[in-house]
Amino acid sequence: MKTNPRVRLSASLLNRVALIDAALREADMRVFFYSPKHITETAATVPGYILDEDQFVPAMSEVPLVNGNFTYQTRRLLEKGMGYRRFVDWAEQRGIGVYVPYAFSELVHDKYETYKLVRAHHETLHPYCEPYRRSARQLERFVESSPTTFIKPRTGSKGNRITTLKRDRNGLSVTFYHAGRQRRFAAKTIGQASEFVRHLTRGKTRYVIEHGIDTLSYADRVFDIRVVMVYDGSAWTWFHEARVSPRGSDVSNVSQGGSSIVTEELLHAVLGAEAAQQKLRELESDAFALAVYLDKLHPGDLMEVAFDFVLDHEARLHLVEINTKPGLLHVGFLRKVFDSLPDEEPLFERWVYPHTSALARFLRSKIQRRAG
Repeated sequence: MKTNPRVRLSASLLNRVALIDAALREADMRVFFYSPKHITETAATVPGYILDEDQFVPAMSEVPLVNGNFTYQTRRLLEKGMGYRRFVDWAEQRGIGVYVPYAFSELVHDKYETYKLVRAHHETLHPYCEPYRRSARQLERFVESSPTTFIKPRTGSKGNRITTLKRDRNGLSVTFYHAGRQRRFAAKTIGQASEFVRHLTRGKTRYVIEHGIDTLSYADRVFDIRVVMVYDGSAWTWFHEARVSPRGSDVSNVSQGGSSIVTEELLHAVLGAEAAQQKLRELESDAFALAVYLDKLHPGDLMEVAFDFVLDHEARLHLVEINTKPGLLHVGFLRKVFDSLPDEEPLFERWVYPHTSALARFLRSKIQRRAG
Protein backbone atom coordinates (compact mmCIF):
# COMPACT_ATOMS: atom_id res chain seq x y z
CA MET A 1 0.00 0.00 0.00
CA LYS A 2 3.03 2.29 0.20
CA THR A 3 3.98 1.98 -3.47
CA ASN A 4 1.91 3.09 -6.45
CA PRO A 5 0.67 -0.07 -8.24
CA ARG A 6 1.17 1.69 -11.55
CA VAL A 7 4.91 1.64 -10.83
CA ARG A 8 5.14 -1.65 -8.94
CA LEU A 9 3.01 -3.98 -11.07
CA SER A 10 4.30 -5.93 -14.05
CA ALA A 11 2.90 -4.96 -17.43
CA SER A 12 1.01 -8.25 -17.65
CA LEU A 13 -0.82 -7.69 -14.35
CA LEU A 14 -1.40 -3.96 -14.71
CA ASN A 15 -2.83 -4.41 -18.22
CA ARG A 16 -5.29 -6.97 -16.89
CA VAL A 17 -6.44 -4.64 -14.12
CA ALA A 18 -6.80 -1.59 -16.38
CA LEU A 19 -8.40 -3.24 -19.39
CA ILE A 20 -10.75 -5.56 -17.49
CA ASP A 21 -11.91 -2.54 -15.48
CA ALA A 22 -12.55 -0.57 -18.67
CA ALA A 23 -14.59 -3.45 -20.12
CA LEU A 24 -16.63 -3.99 -16.93
CA ARG A 25 -17.57 -0.33 -16.69
CA GLU A 26 -19.78 -0.83 -19.74
CA ALA A 27 -21.89 -3.15 -17.56
CA ASP A 28 -21.81 -0.76 -14.58
CA MET A 29 -19.21 -2.91 -12.78
CA ARG A 30 -15.74 -2.10 -11.48
CA VAL A 31 -12.48 -3.79 -10.58
CA PHE A 32 -11.31 -3.57 -6.99
CA PHE A 33 -7.60 -4.40 -6.85
CA TYR A 34 -6.26 -5.75 -3.55
CA SER A 35 -3.76 -8.12 -1.94
CA PRO A 36 -5.02 -11.27 -0.20
CA LYS A 37 -2.52 -10.77 2.62
CA HIS A 38 -4.73 -7.94 3.96
CA ILE A 39 -7.82 -10.14 4.41
CA THR A 40 -8.73 -10.87 8.03
CA GLU A 41 -11.54 -12.90 9.55
CA THR A 42 -12.64 -10.06 11.82
CA ALA A 43 -12.46 -6.96 9.61
CA ALA A 44 -15.45 -6.25 7.38
CA THR A 45 -13.35 -4.58 4.69
CA VAL A 46 -9.96 -4.86 3.04
CA PRO A 47 -7.70 -2.06 1.69
CA GLY A 48 -7.03 -1.85 -2.01
CA TYR A 49 -7.43 0.39 -5.06
CA ILE A 50 -9.86 1.40 -7.74
CA LEU A 51 -8.87 3.01 -11.01
CA ASP A 52 -9.79 6.63 -11.71
CA GLU A 53 -8.84 7.33 -15.31
CA ASP A 54 -5.27 5.99 -15.31
CA GLN A 55 -4.52 6.46 -11.61
CA PHE A 56 -4.83 3.96 -8.75
CA VAL A 57 -6.85 5.49 -5.90
CA PRO A 58 -6.72 3.89 -2.42
CA ALA A 59 -10.10 2.50 -1.32
CA MET A 60 -11.74 0.12 1.15
CA SER A 61 -14.16 -2.62 0.17
CA GLU A 62 -15.62 -5.89 1.30
CA VAL A 63 -13.83 -8.87 -0.22
CA PRO A 64 -15.50 -9.26 -3.64
CA LEU A 65 -17.60 -12.36 -4.25
CA VAL A 66 -15.95 -12.76 -7.70
CA ASN A 67 -12.15 -12.68 -7.84
CA GLY A 68 -9.70 -13.01 -10.71
CA ASN A 69 -6.50 -14.50 -9.29
CA PHE A 70 -3.64 -13.45 -11.57
CA THR A 71 -0.47 -13.65 -9.48
CA TYR A 72 1.86 -16.53 -8.61
CA GLN A 73 2.37 -14.96 -5.19
CA THR A 74 -1.17 -15.64 -3.94
CA ARG A 75 -0.26 -18.49 -1.61
CA ARG A 76 2.76 -16.63 -0.19
CA LEU A 77 0.66 -13.50 0.36
CA LEU A 78 -2.09 -15.47 2.11
CA GLU A 79 0.48 -17.07 4.41
CA LYS A 80 1.46 -13.53 5.44
CA GLY A 81 -2.17 -12.90 6.33
CA MET A 82 -4.75 -15.32 7.70
CA GLY A 83 -3.03 -18.39 6.23
CA TYR A 84 -3.73 -20.29 3.03
CA ARG A 85 -5.79 -23.19 4.40
CA ARG A 86 -7.80 -20.96 6.71
CA PHE A 87 -8.57 -18.59 3.82
CA VAL A 88 -9.75 -21.44 1.57
CA ASP A 89 -12.26 -22.55 4.25
CA TRP A 90 -13.23 -18.95 5.04
CA ALA A 91 -13.89 -18.15 1.36
CA GLU A 92 -15.89 -21.33 0.81
CA GLN A 93 -18.13 -20.60 3.81
CA ARG A 94 -18.91 -17.14 2.41
CA GLY A 95 -19.42 -18.20 -1.17
CA ILE A 96 -16.41 -16.24 -2.40
CA GLY A 97 -15.33 -17.41 -5.85
CA VAL A 98 -11.67 -17.37 -6.92
CA TYR A 99 -10.85 -18.05 -10.58
CA VAL A 100 -9.07 -20.17 -11.56
CA PRO A 101 -10.01 -22.38 -8.59
CA TYR A 102 -7.19 -22.88 -6.09
CA ALA A 103 -7.45 -26.66 -6.29
CA PHE A 104 -6.82 -26.63 -10.04
CA SER A 105 -4.05 -24.07 -9.81
CA GLU A 106 -2.30 -26.13 -7.12
CA LEU A 107 -2.61 -29.30 -9.20
CA VAL A 108 -1.23 -27.86 -12.44
CA HIS A 109 1.43 -25.89 -10.57
CA ASP A 110 3.09 -29.25 -9.91
CA LYS A 111 4.87 -30.41 -13.08
CA TYR A 112 4.78 -34.09 -12.19
CA GLU A 113 1.05 -33.98 -11.44
CA THR A 114 0.60 -32.13 -14.73
CA TYR A 115 2.46 -34.91 -16.57
CA LYS A 116 0.19 -37.57 -15.04
CA LEU A 117 -2.90 -35.50 -15.83
CA VAL A 118 -1.94 -35.01 -19.49
CA ARG A 119 -0.86 -38.63 -19.87
CA ALA A 120 -4.38 -39.72 -18.88
CA HIS A 121 -5.71 -37.57 -21.75
CA HIS A 122 -3.04 -38.36 -24.37
CA GLU A 123 -0.43 -41.00 -23.62
CA THR A 124 2.42 -39.57 -25.71
CA LEU A 125 1.73 -35.82 -25.90
CA HIS A 126 3.83 -34.89 -22.85
CA PRO A 127 7.54 -35.92 -22.71
CA TYR A 128 8.24 -38.59 -20.10
CA CYS A 129 9.16 -37.20 -16.67
CA GLU A 130 9.46 -38.32 -13.07
CA PRO A 131 10.49 -36.82 -9.72
CA TYR A 132 14.22 -36.15 -9.63
CA ARG A 133 15.91 -38.17 -6.87
CA ARG A 134 19.41 -36.65 -7.20
CA SER A 135 20.64 -40.08 -8.23
CA ALA A 136 23.55 -40.57 -10.67
CA ARG A 137 21.94 -43.77 -11.92
CA GLN A 138 18.64 -41.99 -12.63
CA LEU A 139 20.49 -39.20 -14.45
CA GLU A 140 22.45 -41.72 -16.51
CA ARG A 141 19.25 -43.48 -17.56
CA PHE A 142 17.79 -40.21 -18.89
CA VAL A 143 21.01 -39.07 -20.58
CA GLU A 144 21.38 -42.41 -22.38
CA SER A 145 17.81 -42.30 -23.74
CA SER A 146 17.61 -38.65 -24.85
CA PRO A 147 20.10 -36.18 -26.35
CA THR A 148 18.82 -33.48 -23.99
CA THR A 149 17.60 -33.85 -20.42
CA PHE A 150 15.76 -31.15 -18.44
CA ILE A 151 15.71 -30.85 -14.66
CA LYS A 152 13.09 -28.32 -13.56
CA PRO A 153 11.65 -27.10 -10.27
CA ARG A 154 8.57 -29.18 -9.66
CA THR A 155 6.48 -26.05 -9.05
CA GLY A 156 6.58 -22.66 -10.78
CA SER A 157 9.83 -21.19 -12.09
CA LYS A 158 9.25 -18.91 -15.17
CA GLY A 159 12.30 -20.62 -16.60
CA ASN A 160 14.33 -20.06 -13.44
CA ARG A 161 16.52 -22.75 -11.88
CA ILE A 162 16.26 -25.01 -14.91
CA THR A 163 19.23 -27.27 -15.63
CA THR A 164 19.80 -28.96 -18.99
CA LEU A 165 22.21 -31.75 -19.91
CA LYS A 166 23.25 -32.24 -23.51
CA ARG A 167 25.20 -35.26 -24.72
CA ASP A 168 27.57 -35.20 -27.72
CA ARG A 169 30.80 -36.88 -28.79
CA ASN A 170 32.85 -34.56 -26.56
CA GLY A 171 30.98 -35.56 -23.42
CA LEU A 172 28.28 -33.73 -21.47
CA SER A 173 27.47 -30.07 -21.08
CA VAL A 174 25.46 -28.92 -18.08
CA THR A 175 23.71 -25.52 -18.32
CA PHE A 176 21.94 -23.73 -15.48
CA TYR A 177 19.37 -21.00 -16.25
CA HIS A 178 18.29 -18.38 -13.74
CA ALA A 179 17.22 -14.72 -13.85
CA GLY A 180 18.03 -14.44 -17.56
CA ARG A 181 21.58 -15.76 -17.15
CA GLN A 182 23.34 -19.01 -18.02
CA ARG A 183 26.10 -20.93 -16.28
CA ARG A 184 27.67 -23.73 -18.30
CA PHE A 185 29.87 -26.60 -17.14
CA ALA A 186 31.64 -29.34 -19.12
CA ALA A 187 31.53 -32.87 -17.69
CA LYS A 188 33.59 -35.81 -18.92
CA THR A 189 31.60 -38.45 -17.05
CA ILE A 190 28.05 -38.96 -15.84
CA GLY A 191 29.37 -38.96 -12.29
CA GLN A 192 30.88 -35.52 -12.75
CA ALA A 193 27.66 -34.25 -14.37
CA SER A 194 25.66 -35.68 -11.49
CA GLU A 195 27.79 -33.78 -8.97
CA PHE A 196 27.23 -30.54 -10.88
CA VAL A 197 23.47 -31.12 -10.95
CA ARG A 198 23.33 -32.12 -7.27
CA HIS A 199 25.06 -28.83 -6.42
CA LEU A 200 22.72 -26.80 -8.63
CA THR A 201 19.60 -28.43 -7.16
CA ARG A 202 20.65 -28.33 -3.52
CA GLY A 203 18.16 -27.06 -0.96
CA LYS A 204 14.54 -27.85 -0.22
CA THR A 205 13.14 -27.22 -3.72
CA ARG A 206 11.75 -30.36 -5.37
CA TYR A 207 12.56 -31.08 -9.02
CA VAL A 208 11.41 -33.23 -11.92
CA ILE A 209 13.65 -34.81 -14.55
CA GLU A 210 12.28 -34.89 -18.09
CA HIS A 211 13.24 -36.16 -21.52
CA GLY A 212 14.08 -33.27 -23.81
CA ILE A 213 12.63 -33.22 -27.33
CA ASP A 214 15.03 -33.03 -30.26
CA THR A 215 13.25 -29.98 -31.64
CA LEU A 216 13.15 -28.09 -34.87
CA SER A 217 15.02 -24.79 -34.80
CA TYR A 218 14.35 -21.34 -36.17
CA ALA A 219 17.42 -19.37 -37.28
CA ASP A 220 19.57 -21.86 -35.30
CA ARG A 221 17.56 -21.21 -32.12
CA VAL A 222 15.06 -23.37 -30.26
CA PHE A 223 11.46 -22.22 -29.96
CA ASP A 224 8.15 -23.16 -28.44
CA ILE A 225 4.59 -22.10 -29.19
CA ARG A 226 2.52 -20.75 -26.35
CA VAL A 227 -1.23 -21.15 -26.70
CA VAL A 228 -3.44 -19.31 -24.22
CA MET A 229 -6.99 -20.62 -23.97
CA VAL A 230 -9.52 -18.17 -22.50
CA TYR A 231 -13.08 -19.05 -21.49
CA ASP A 232 -15.44 -16.08 -21.62
CA GLY A 233 -18.36 -17.74 -19.83
CA SER A 234 -19.85 -19.33 -22.94
CA ALA A 235 -17.04 -20.43 -25.28
CA TRP A 236 -13.27 -20.96 -25.48
CA THR A 237 -11.06 -18.60 -27.48
CA TRP A 238 -7.40 -19.16 -28.32
CA PHE A 239 -4.43 -16.81 -28.63
CA HIS A 240 -0.91 -17.88 -29.52
CA GLU A 241 2.64 -16.76 -30.19
CA ALA A 242 5.98 -18.41 -30.92
CA ARG A 243 8.80 -17.79 -28.44
CA VAL A 244 12.37 -18.01 -29.68
CA SER A 245 15.31 -18.60 -27.35
CA PRO A 246 18.44 -16.46 -27.23
CA ARG A 247 21.22 -17.91 -29.36
CA GLY A 248 22.93 -20.80 -27.57
CA SER A 249 20.08 -21.28 -25.07
CA ASP A 250 17.73 -24.24 -24.59
CA VAL A 251 15.10 -22.07 -22.85
CA SER A 252 12.69 -19.81 -24.75
CA ASN A 253 10.88 -18.10 -21.84
CA VAL A 254 10.64 -14.35 -22.41
CA SER A 255 11.73 -13.85 -18.78
CA GLN A 256 14.95 -15.72 -19.66
CA GLY A 257 15.73 -13.53 -22.68
CA GLY A 258 13.48 -15.17 -25.26
CA SER A 259 11.68 -13.13 -27.90
CA SER A 260 8.18 -13.33 -29.36
CA ILE A 261 7.21 -13.80 -32.99
CA VAL A 262 3.91 -14.33 -34.78
CA THR A 263 3.22 -18.07 -34.86
CA GLU A 264 2.22 -18.15 -38.53
CA GLU A 265 5.43 -16.39 -39.57
CA LEU A 266 7.64 -18.85 -37.72
CA LEU A 267 5.78 -21.95 -38.92
CA HIS A 268 5.89 -20.68 -42.50
CA ALA A 269 9.65 -20.17 -42.25
CA VAL A 270 10.25 -23.59 -40.69
CA LEU A 271 7.70 -25.79 -42.49
CA GLY A 272 6.59 -23.95 -45.61
CA ALA A 273 3.20 -22.43 -46.37
CA GLU A 274 1.00 -25.51 -46.76
CA ALA A 275 2.51 -27.50 -43.88
CA ALA A 276 2.36 -24.41 -41.64
CA GLN A 277 -1.40 -24.08 -42.14
CA GLN A 278 -1.89 -27.78 -41.44
CA LYS A 279 0.22 -27.58 -38.28
CA LEU A 280 -1.72 -24.53 -37.07
CA ARG A 281 -4.98 -26.46 -37.44
CA GLU A 282 -3.47 -29.38 -35.52
CA LEU A 283 -2.26 -27.02 -32.81
CA GLU A 284 -5.74 -25.53 -32.52
CA SER A 285 -7.36 -28.97 -32.31
CA ASP A 286 -4.96 -30.18 -29.59
CA ALA A 287 -5.30 -26.98 -27.55
CA PHE A 288 -9.11 -26.95 -27.62
CA ALA A 289 -9.25 -30.66 -26.77
CA LEU A 290 -6.94 -30.10 -23.79
CA ALA A 291 -8.97 -27.13 -22.56
CA VAL A 292 -12.22 -29.10 -22.71
CA TYR A 293 -10.55 -32.05 -20.95
CA LEU A 294 -9.21 -29.88 -18.11
CA ASP A 295 -12.50 -27.98 -17.79
CA LYS A 296 -14.18 -31.23 -16.72
CA LEU A 297 -12.24 -30.98 -13.43
CA HIS A 298 -13.96 -27.67 -12.57
CA PRO A 299 -16.78 -27.17 -15.10
CA GLY A 300 -17.18 -23.55 -16.15
CA ASP A 301 -14.66 -22.21 -13.63
CA LEU A 302 -11.41 -22.24 -15.62
CA MET A 303 -10.96 -18.69 -16.86
CA GLU A 304 -7.67 -19.15 -18.71
CA VAL A 305 -4.96 -21.76 -19.13
CA ALA A 306 -1.81 -21.75 -21.25
CA PHE A 307 -0.10 -24.61 -23.08
CA ASP A 308 3.51 -24.62 -24.28
CA PHE A 309 4.17 -26.84 -27.30
CA VAL A 310 7.37 -27.77 -29.14
CA LEU A 311 7.87 -29.47 -32.50
CA ASP A 312 10.24 -32.39 -33.00
CA HIS A 313 12.15 -33.03 -36.24
CA GLU A 314 9.16 -34.89 -37.69
CA ALA A 315 7.05 -31.78 -36.87
CA ARG A 316 5.08 -33.67 -34.23
CA LEU A 317 3.63 -31.59 -31.39
CA HIS A 318 4.70 -32.18 -27.79
CA LEU A 319 3.23 -30.44 -24.75
CA VAL A 320 5.96 -29.37 -22.30
CA GLU A 321 4.15 -27.04 -19.88
CA ILE A 322 0.72 -26.01 -18.59
CA ASN A 323 0.33 -22.63 -16.93
CA THR A 324 -2.79 -21.49 -15.05
CA LYS A 325 -1.65 -17.87 -14.65
CA PRO A 326 -0.02 -16.99 -17.95
CA GLY A 327 1.44 -13.62 -18.76
CA LEU A 328 -0.21 -11.65 -21.54
CA LEU A 329 1.25 -12.39 -24.94
CA HIS A 330 3.87 -10.33 -26.78
CA VAL A 331 3.55 -6.58 -26.16
CA GLY A 332 1.13 -7.14 -23.27
CA PHE A 333 3.93 -8.82 -21.30
CA LEU A 334 6.41 -6.04 -21.96
CA ARG A 335 4.55 -2.72 -22.22
CA LYS A 336 2.03 -1.16 -19.84
CA VAL A 337 -0.99 0.08 -21.71
CA PHE A 338 -0.65 3.53 -20.09
CA ASP A 339 2.83 3.83 -21.66
CA SER A 340 2.14 2.23 -25.03
CA LEU A 341 3.42 3.79 -28.24
CA PRO A 342 1.26 4.48 -31.33
CA ASP A 343 3.05 1.87 -33.45
CA GLU A 344 2.29 -0.77 -30.78
CA GLU A 345 -1.48 -0.35 -31.11
CA PRO A 346 -1.85 -3.13 -33.74
CA LEU A 347 -0.03 -5.50 -31.37
CA PHE A 348 -2.40 -4.62 -28.51
CA GLU A 349 -5.32 -5.17 -30.89
CA ARG A 350 -4.01 -8.56 -31.97
CA TRP A 351 -3.27 -10.02 -28.55
CA VAL A 352 -4.01 -7.86 -25.52
CA TYR A 353 -7.44 -6.28 -26.04
CA PRO A 354 -9.27 -9.47 -27.11
CA HIS A 355 -7.62 -11.49 -24.32
CA THR A 356 -8.58 -9.07 -21.53
CA SER A 357 -12.02 -8.55 -23.06
CA ALA A 358 -12.67 -12.30 -22.84
CA LEU A 359 -11.48 -12.32 -19.21
CA ALA A 360 -13.87 -9.45 -18.45
CA ARG A 361 -16.79 -11.35 -20.02
CA PHE A 362 -15.97 -14.38 -17.86
CA LEU A 363 -15.93 -12.31 -14.64
CA ARG A 364 -19.08 -10.46 -15.67
CA SER A 365 -20.87 -13.77 -16.29
CA LYS A 366 -19.98 -14.93 -12.76
CA ILE A 367 -21.25 -11.67 -11.26
CA GLN A 368 -24.49 -11.82 -13.21
CA ARG A 369 -25.05 -15.46 -12.27
CA ARG A 370 -24.68 -14.59 -8.58
CA ALA A 371 -27.10 -11.70 -8.98
CA GLY A 372 -29.68 -14.14 -10.33
